Amino acid sequence: MSSTSDHNVSARYEYRVWGEYRKARKLMEKLGSVDDSEEVRDCYLITDDASFNAKVRGNTLKIKELVSEVKGFERWTSDRYRTADSAPSPFDVLFDELKLDRPQQGKKYDLERAIAKLDPDHGVRAVFVTKKRQNYRIGSLRAEVTDIEVEDTDEVLRTLAIEGDNLDDLVALRKKLGLRGEENIAMHQVIDVTHDAELRRSA
Repeated sequence: MSSTSDHNVSARYEYRVWGEYRKARKLMEKLGSVDDSEEVRDCYLITDDASFNAKVRGNTLKIKELVSEVKGFERWTSDRYRTADSAPSPFDVLFDELKLDRPQQGKKYDLERAIAKLDPDHGVRAVFVTKKRQNYRIGSLRAEVTDIEVEDTDEVLRTLAIEGDNLDDLVALRKKLGLRGEENIAMHQVIDVTHDAELRRSA
């Protein structure tokens, strides 16, 4: 875990489970109001340090860093990086290699092409996914139900998550949804395992 564990850091608690959880999904719809729905394509930049959750959307790098774990919730801080100098290692090098801050001469940025040119020595695993997500508001908390298509595989992952700043409210909501005791696993970790398993099968 990151050495930046600090209760003064601006961060949010997150709890994410994987699978159908039909009862929890229905109760979430009943308890919450629909915030919005979206479909997005992300490229996850996965390294051996699971305390960093990094992805590129368009030509913007977003990095979440794990600060602490409390009562089964993971506490993440996040930021969007627009220069290589501001990004933490090793993402500063990746930012520069991918030319995220300088799409060439007004041409449309081609992330897939940039990813294909990455030096394998960087030790990054780039995985593209498409997410179909329904977002909810439950009081001051956020909740989501998401289907994730992992490219280069036949897998569609199903996940739901709750997050927010108030840990007591989150603990109560987790109990109400019947999720207490379920394993909390971050998005990038499951995507990495799924993609790696497909590569092994096809090798």
